[in-house]
Amino acid sequence: MCPPGIRLSNIGKIIEEQLYDLNRQFKNIRLDSYVIMPNHLHVIIEILKRADTRPAPTISEIICSFKSRTTNLIIKEIKNEKIQQFDSKIWQRNYYEHVIRNEKEYYKIIEYIQENPIKWEEDKYYIKESLDD
Repeated sequence: MCPPGIRLSNIGKIIEEQLYDLNRQFKNIRLDSYVIMPNHLHVIIEILKRADTRPAPTISEIICSFKSRTTNLIIKEIKNEKIQQFDSKIWQRNYYEHVIRNEKEYYKIIEYIQENPIKWEEDKYYIKESLDD
């Protein structure tokens, strides 16, 4: 689901693997569209209705689990010298969430996600070498 032309770093590959793993960990979600950028991530997660009585996980629980798992795996790869150590944080403390309320809004967000890689060079954190990992 990553757009053509996006070559993921080793960290990006861990992030993508853990995104797919969310579907196994949380049976009532569906990973829709996503894009992994060098310094951020956009993803649409659909929470499906449950047939049983257990409550559905919250977005907060899903994101917390995702960040924790990716962080632990990245740290492990740094310790095994498969990823070069770096000084910045892996994730920001918070995240931005938005409930998609209708089809028009859904397609607008899909378009934004798909166009994000095209606009990467305009990002204030853009570094040409960041895609060459």
